Amino acid sequence: MSDEGKKTRRVLCIVWAPFSARMNELAAEIGGKKAIFTFLYGRMYFAPLRYTILFLRTMLLIARERPDVIYSQNPSVFCPMSCLPYCMIWRKKLVIDHHAVWSMKTFSTGFLSRTIRSLEKFVVSRSYANTAPHPLWARELEKMGGRNVLTIFDYVGNNEEKRDERVREKYSQGRKFIALAPHGGHPLERIESEIEGARSIDSLTLLLSGPPSKLKVRLSQIELGSNARYIGFLEREDYEKLKASVDLGLSITDEPYTISHSLLEFAASSIPAISSEQEAVRLLFGDSLLYVNSSKKEDVRTAIESMIDDPKLLSDFKERIRQCQYKLQTRREQEIEVLRKLLNLPES
Repeated sequence: MSDEGKKTRRVLCIVWAPFSARMNELAAEIGGKKAIFTFLYGRMYFAPLRYTILFLRTMLLIARERPDVIYSQNPSVFCPMSCLPYCMIWRKKLVIDHHAVWSMKTFSTGFLSRTIRSLEKFVVSRSYANTAPHPLWARELEKMGGRNVLTIFDYVGNNEEKRDERVREKYSQGRKFIALAPHGGHPLERIESEIEGARSIDSLTLLLSGPPSKLKVRLSQIELGSNARYIGFLEREDYEKLKASVDLGLSITDEPYTISHSLLEFAASSIPAISSEQEAVRLLFGDSLLYVNSSKKEDVRTAIESMIDDPKLLSDFKERIRQCQYKLQTRREQEIEVLRKLLNLPES
């Protein structure tokens, strides 16, 4: 296909959720038009009605846009399934971005998991290509018979903000060190271990952030203590300034598959970070993070104290995460170019 033909290809990126930072970035990098739909989100008992409404909205959109490529996100698997008939009938390309393998991440076992797995296998094996944020999901897609399976890691661009002493004064409560622990609300995030691990460290203030809708009730059941503080969900500008001004990042979880977005944000801000050693995290970050032996509060405390008590170690991990960010940027550019070539799009 000529370059002129490539330039006129219409790419439609569809997500059935309130937002998707990942799809926002992917759509921008391949020149796709975003369509993010939601209806009665999060209410399980409304699922049949929700998916019916979202299906109809998607069909109307596709009929109007007539895209050459549809880039659809899973979960939910019903989103790419709704797009598949159009692509098969009109010989267009369906690419599925698997933010997660839904049957494994959300349901794990049981009848519902097996049903979702069957649907995922059906649509994965019939799509033109499949993308995933790390090799663990990519392997699962290959097991399902997926073609053109690409790993495209998430990426966060460098934080342009600088360390601000006024921000530190606002949040430090007069203590020397500030640790930031962002959360999304997953039940396997070990917020309690972070709080308990930091509790007896007098020189440390622990800041917990994340959406009140998912964290407020859980945090109300935990004794925060004098050196832990929940700061809610900050506006983007304020959050970037805070990340540039803290000393340490925490990401403690027992969730086995997901790479916490906070780790990418720490890298973007050159924040030395302590993390659980999940396979997906190790594959991406290597030795640029300090890994805890377990998510128990004792191990979290030991890791925090080792960083605070040894300035050289803290500085070493700050340099490691800075170098990792450069590698992440280079890798991301290469992955996007592979995707663009696969879809016959012009080079960026």
